[in-house]
Amino acid sequence: MATSDMIIFNEQTQTVATETVAQALAAFNAASGGGLLLGSRSTLGDYVEEASYKAISGLVTRRDAYGTGDLTPKQIQQLNDVSVKIDQSIGPVEWTVEQFARLMKNEEEAGLIIGEQAAEAMIQDYLNTTAAALVAAIGNQAALVNDYSATGTAKLVELNKAAGKFGDRQQSLVAWLMHSKVFTDLTNEAITNTSQLYNIGNIQVMQDGLGRRYVVTDAPSLTVAGSPDKFNSIGLVPGGAMVETSALLTMTQPVAGKENMGTIWKGESSFVVGLKGYSWDTANGGKSPTDAELATGSNWDLIASSIKDTAGVMLISQ
Repeated sequence: MATSDMIIFNEQTQTVATETVAQALAAFNAASGGGLLLGSRSTLGDYVEEASYKAISGLVTRRDAYGTGDLTPKQIQQLNDVSVKIDQSIGPVEWTVEQFARLMKNEEEAGLIIGEQAAEAMIQDYLNTTAAALVAAIGNQAALVNDYSATGTAKLVELNKAAGKFGDRQQSLVAWLMHSKVFTDLTNEAITNTSQLYNIGNIQVMQDGLGRRYVVTDAPSLTVAGSPDKFNSIGLVPGGAMVETSALLTMTQPVAGKENMGTIWKGESSFVVGLKGYSWDTANGGKSPTDAELATGSNWDLIASSIKDTAGVMLISQ
């Protein structure tokens, strides 16, 4: 295979994967009501650090118009919000020249096939990883969790009780990230007139007659195996979780040292995950984290002054 053919093949794979991801992310953001925001931006280093100002507690108080007492100044404090970069490996994928020759097809078709499948798998990985991080971070804050798992399956009233963990800010919740089993339990109970807003692979976004969005996906972190199984459902505020993706980098290599000539394709990419109100613990969690490290609650430090200023709430049900 000529070098020029390899370059064309790589460009086709990258273009298909990148364009498919970009189009799918835009559709997903609109469908999910902004609870999960997926976008693209190249990022240097292993973390994204942003400084923000902490809410000043008791900023407004009562004043004695006739008093002469001294006041204690309040301090302006900054928060260090750290998002973490996660690295992806795609492939490698190998095929022989004969496979396509016998079908009278060009090997460049493999680029289109891999590109489309890689895009779908990458998006699923974004969502699975973000779900694991949300379950870990929110689940580590008992005040944000409604654990109904000892009683039964998910019910609308329990979903509302979970939302109630935000008190007077519960109206800010715009979407629920849930397992298909939980969604089925809810539809069986009361929800009617659901409409599908978005679909790619195993990810669906639905809406009920009340306008609430349900991001339905069987992400591994939304299920806890047991007798019976438990299911985690996450209620999200706008921008509760943010994912910044990067382009897919690819390389192909001809294989000539085997009985049948062939080609090996390999791809690499990365993305950054950040959770509202939480900061990645760089000392404990570290860089280029594993799935297990991302799913550890103590690796996501609560930095918001109030739990109402965080990503959202969680319902645990059967």
